[in-house]
Amino acid sequence: MTRLLFRLRIEEAVALLFVLPTTWLTIAANLYAREAGVLGARHPGGLARLAVAVAGLALLTLALKRWPGSPLVRGLREVVPFLACILIYTNLHDTIGFVNPRDVHHYLAALDQTIFGVQPSVWAEQFITPGRTEAMEFLYLSFFWIAPSTALILLVQRRFPEFRAATMGVLVCFYLGYVLYVVFPAAPPRLVLVYEFRKNLRGYPHFFSSLSAQAFALLPVDSRAAFPSLHAAVSAVALVYAWRHLRGWFWALLPFVLGLWVSTIYLRHHYVVDLVAGFLLAPCAIWLAPRADAWWAWKQRDLGFEPARGAFTKAGGAASHPSRHSGAPLGRSTGR
Repeated sequence: MTRLLFRLRIEEAVALLFVLPTTWLTIAANLYAREAGVLGARHPGGLARLAVAVAGLALLTLALKRWPGSPLVRGLREVVPFLACILIYTNLHDTIGFVNPRDVHHYLAALDQTIFGVQPSVWAEQFITPGRTEAMEFLYLSFFWIAPSTALILLVQRRFPEFRAATMGVLVCFYLGYVLYVVFPAAPPRLVLVYEFRKNLRGYPHFFSSLSAQAFALLPVDSRAAFPSLHAAVSAVALVYAWRHLRGWFWALLPFVLGLWVSTIYLRHHYVVDLVAGFLLAPCAIWLAPRADAWWAWKQRDLGFEPARGAFTKAGGAASHPSRHSGAPLGRSTGR
């Protein structure tokens, strides 16, 4: 069992650790909701996205066995962990209430009220216009390219140690956040403070606000994934690695990240204390990621497996590309 586990990369093993239970819970949640009559026709996406994800992972596994040295297949393996994070994120929206029903969002709202004297997302209503709403929706949706952007640029440049560091930092941040989602279930202000809002966040037809509305229509009405803000945490991690390795990209990314943080309040997705928690989570992930990756790479070498390209050993050195050593495909035994 140990050898089977360490044939995988650490991000793949952790993804399975999250995907399997959240997938089972998603199926259970959908079945329960259908039987209870609380699942509207607008929310058929949970099981469908699981089927698509499973099919995609199965095809990638077959491709890795059939063409282990293909640059395209190897590149796909590098980016799949980001896609797995998205799948787990949507699964958690469906299942947190089944795991932990003890909500904390009222405490978060009370903290915001105590600190600022107002609810920031309600206070922000004075700035609402259709144009600003579209701009904020664009910035909020930008998270999906901001999160992997630094790592993907480093991958294209074939700077594998830096790519590996940035990837692990982002992924560890995601997974730490997922654990905190379950420990501290919190609905966003758009649900908790719904009766305090006086203005609708309406943009223009067929623009970003419409796209965002369609995406949120796939989430359950009792969604729990506000604390901490992974939009704040993960984008901060991407920004830190951009500063370290891609200084020009850091300056290009900075206005999008700052706008993203503002959009989370304007669009009523987060309390300010969620962002603060996200800013505290980011350095924890950056500290933990290389240590976890080094330990896993050391265990893989000890068992005769080749670590991922750019992975760091316990001694602090980056693992080299497999073809420079044994010629064994990535993740396969090198033979002692």
